[in-house]
Amino acid sequence: MTRRAEPLVEGRIQHRGRFAFLLSETEGAPDVYLRGPSLRLAMDGDRVAARVFEERGGRRMGTIVRVVARARTSLVGILRRAGKHWALVPEGGGDEGAVQVLGAAKSARLAEGRLAVLTVERWPTEERAAGGTVTEILGEPSDPEARMGALLAAREIPTVFPGAVLEAAEGLPPDPEPADWAGRPELFDLPVFTIDGADAKDFDDAVSLEETGPGRLRLGVHIADVSRYVREGEPLDREAYRRGTSVYLPGRVIPMLPPALSDGLCSLRPEVPRLTMTCWLDLDEGGAVRGTKVEETAIRSCRRFTYEEVQEVLDGREVARVTPAVRDSVRRMGRLAKAMTAERLRRGALDLAAPEYKVVCGPDGAPIAVEKRSRLDSHRLIEEFMLAANEAVARTLTKARVPFLRRLHEDPDPARLQELQEELGRLGIRSKTSLVAHPAEGLQSLLLAARGHPFEETANIQVIRSLKLAVYSPKHGGHFGLASKDYCHFTSPIRRYPDLLVHRALRSLVAGRGRGSPRGDLESVAAHCSERERAAQEAERRAVDLARARLLGREVGGTFEGVVVNATSAGLFVALPESGAVGLLRGGRAELGAKIKVRLSAADAATGRLDFESVGESLPGQVRVGSWRRRRR
Repeated sequence: MTRRAEPLVEGRIQHRGRFAFLLSETEGAPDVYLRGPSLRLAMDGDRVAARVFEERGGRRMGTIVRVVARARTSLVGILRRAGKHWALVPEGGGDEGAVQVLGAAKSARLAEGRLAVLTVERWPTEERAAGGTVTEILGEPSDPEARMGALLAAREIPTVFPGAVLEAAEGLPPDPEPADWAGRPELFDLPVFTIDGADAKDFDDAVSLEETGPGRLRLGVHIADVSRYVREGEPLDREAYRRGTSVYLPGRVIPMLPPALSDGLCSLRPEVPRLTMTCWLDLDEGGAVRGTKVEETAIRSCRRFTYEEVQEVLDGREVARVTPAVRDSVRRMGRLAKAMTAERLRRGALDLAAPEYKVVCGPDGAPIAVEKRSRLDSHRLIEEFMLAANEAVARTLTKARVPFLRRLHEDPDPARLQELQEELGRLGIRSKTSLVAHPAEGLQSLLLAARGHPFEETANIQVIRSLKLAVYSPKHGGHFGLASKDYCHFTSPIRRYPDLLVHRALRSLVAGRGRGSPRGDLESVAAHCSERERAAQEAERRAVDLARARLLGREVGGTFEGVVVNATSAGLFVALPESGAVGLLRGGRAELGAKIKVRLSAADAATGRLDFESVGESLPGQVRVGSWRRRRR
């Protein structure tokens, strides 16, 4: 067997007990298979440098040379007694990943089999395991609350604000005073209002619309001026940076900023003055932007709308406490938003319609139902206005050459697009052009062909999976999904740290300070914010999975109609459309999108795992289990 040594390769490691993978960061290159003593140097998620060899048959294998960066400083696992000592064993990782317990906090009483959090104080070598101090006992692995704590701790998502941060927030006034908005345009007489979900607590964006002449409109997107209160380098800023984003769990929010800010001073509540950063967009009736201006303002929201109330107004029905001026403004907004959507699609943006689900919780926080969210015109209205403001701000800062964090979305991988075209083609959903040669036009055509198709939801989910993840970056680049040459996040500084940085850049520009003084190295800030966003999204998805499994645990033995959303060597992953829950049907074989009847054989509320078994009854449009073998690629 011949080996050809390659240069060192860097990447993130994904442990699998006795072996691991170095995840490829080069387009088209496979992951690297790692095993041997060098595995002991790194822990799951660490960034490592590995020496890679190409084995016979093209399989890439390697050994770890050094750890470049540690993924985390704390770990979550199960406590096990090892003779006179204790160890923390990561679930699913085997004893190879065990960490020696060197000590425990006074409040942490060690007990066999308990879920616990450990802070690493000694990193592993080839001769010695890692070690650290147990800081928290989460509870029994079977306890859903302990599991929720574990999924947050595993992603280092803090749930408690440090005392200094709370003290800084409480030291701010509950409301701004007239002196605070001196020199700002006072928009108190302008019909400005917020539109949010019925259960929203923080309102960081408001909108207004005026006619400025025949066929001319002026859209105002008014965003809470968080940068006025959260100053760079101070305790509130350091904690906001550490968190990076708010995290939205079933029945619970873990905010980026303390409630005194997120629910109070920076929440655009009705009938109270608030300091805002306003992006003005001059538009024609076709939705094309003719001019942009950004300025510091003061507003007083005249009403807090829910999406459902705005939809009622758009549908021509009467809604309580809506003045004629506001009613007319909302209906004009509805027409404008549709024109803006058409303009965005014309230039190549994707109109994705993947299903969204909401977990409904009772007063005690326990899940009681999972509902599919309705996508209303009122949702599209706000989405279009926020997208337009984000894009306009990015153009403004780029033109002024002010450094800021952009939102980048790279073009999709051609190989994945080819695979997508073949997968959906077998379902009868075909594009009018090649996805590889014309990605944007092809994906638009594919999504259009999926409308009204029995597998429309499956098609939308597969299209999303074929796209790359959007990230934050100071580098100039476009956003593929939005067909935008320049894009950033400006509209949610209460809950996203990159938006706060964009506000600071705008404040510097408005004040005439030119390039300003952005926080530290924007490259490292972008990487940190992207990582924190991914951690939050993972936690949110896992929390919903836990809630689904907890609810479905009452229906073990019941039969369901499901749709095949993935086929692997282990079997079929089957989704239940009513709840969005996905479980494994072992050994099953069927085409992607096939409708099959399954029986729920197990629902683990602690891990969120669902297991199905085949019922064998035929459904309309079903491809029978066992009738199709997955093609090798």
